[in-house]
Amino acid sequence: MSTLRQIIHLLGWEVRTEWRNRYALGSVLLYVAATTVVIYFAVQRFSPMTFNALYWVVLFFGATVASGRSFLREGGKRHYYYYTLAGPEALLISKFLYNTLIIWLVSGLTWALLGFFTSQNYVLEPGYFILALMLAGAGLSAILTFVAALAARAGGSGTLMAVLSFPLVIPLLYLLVNAGGYAVGLTSGQETSYLLLALAIDLLALAVGLVLFPFVWRD
Repeated sequence: MSTLRQIIHLLGWEVRTEWRNRYALGSVLLYVAATTVVIYFAVQRFSPMTFNALYWVVLFFGATVASGRSFLREGGKRHYYYYTLAGPEALLISKFLYNTLIIWLVSGLTWALLGFFTSQNYVLEPGYFILALMLAGAGLSAILTFVAALAARAGGSGTLMAVLSFPLVIPLLYLLVNAGGYAVGLTSGQETSYLLLALAIDLLALAVGLVLFPFVWRD
């Protein structure tokens, strides 16, 4: 079976498994909804700066929760079963694509809920903001998926994933916060650079994961 067919097959399996066991996806969406409600109750006066800061906080932790369970189903003897079915690159890319879709869903839900509760549209450049969200989903997915694989091979420690992922996502989060600042009218002048650098980090993270994951998976 070719790598492309393996990716499609594994991605379809991920979607079907998630649909059968919807509690995992539901817990992520419940986290986003509950966090947004708490923010609404705690922050009485929203501003563009407050919206931008809180949005990326919710998205980052939502992405961490969603991606942290990427390789939990492949623990124990099932790891060897997967090893005989597909190549490591196909497995990583299928996990990356699935996590990217989930993070995009989380980002859209967070945007909609914050807009609903605040009753105001703080995003002045929606097209730019959507592009930033797409790059955010791909970059966070690339980094967090590989870190989740490392954590799973080390025993599935959530603490290890948090320790490893946070310093890796800081450069990407810095660019995304600045891109979000432009979208809500706080900054201007370097909006193109933010997106180009975020794209570069996305590609670099995915390339590093593809190079290193086979060694992690075969360990």
